[in-house]
Amino acid sequence: MDVVVRRATESDIPQVVGFTRDTFTWGDYVPRVINKWVKDGTAYVALINEEVIGVVNLVLLPTGVAWLEGIRVKATYRRRGVGTALTNYVLNLARVKGARYAMLMIAEWNNASHGLARKLGFKPILNVHGGVVKESPVHRETDRERMRKLIDGALNKTGGYFCSAVDHWVCTRADVNYVLSVTRDVYIGEKGLGFDRGFSVGQPTTPIRMEMLTTEYGDFEEYFGRFIVYELALY
Repeated sequence: MDVVVRRATESDIPQVVGFTRDTFTWGDYVPRVINKWVKDGTAYVALINEEVIGVVNLVLLPTGVAWLEGIRVKATYRRRGVGTALTNYVLNLARVKGARYAMLMIAEWNNASHGLARKLGFKPILNVHGGVVKESPVHRETDRERMRKLIDGALNKTGGYFCSAVDHWVCTRADVNYVLSVTRDVYIGEKGLGFDRGFSVGQPTTPIRMEMLTTEYGDFEEYFGRFIVYELALY
């Protein structure tokens, strides 16, 4: 089977929407974001005889991490190496562009995707819970030096990883300076440390209702599930 992978174009969007509309029982988020991905130039598609049969989004982060998301294959072409071809293509592209690591996130129940990630050499490095959380009592910390100490402690607990649920879900290797550069406020709660980027180390901690990723389960208004973050060293 001769699979061709290339950057997605606007003309590919209807086909991508067509085979991702009902990926899961609840639908899929890809039809809502594929227009932006194509506009940003970060989406790639797999084709056979000009038919679009797969898609993936590649985001190159300033931390040296290549974030992969939205890997989808048309139902009639699954288990035929399309996902592997797509992933290998963007991994090679990430290497050329200087990324040192590749990372992705998979829902706990998605056994097929876990199998593909492990087959390609990805290792699980962090478990997170995702969903919409309720507001909770917090102390809002905005002093940069105190924030620095809090962030350092949070990164020690996560093994040096930081996530965000703002705009889209993404996790990365991080240091204190990077987290400070993307964070305005830190929220100190009874059972967690929250960030205005939609991430909590511990249980959900935020003064406003918002979508979050958290390292511990807590008071979710709408719970999306548990997710495993994987990483692959590219060199």
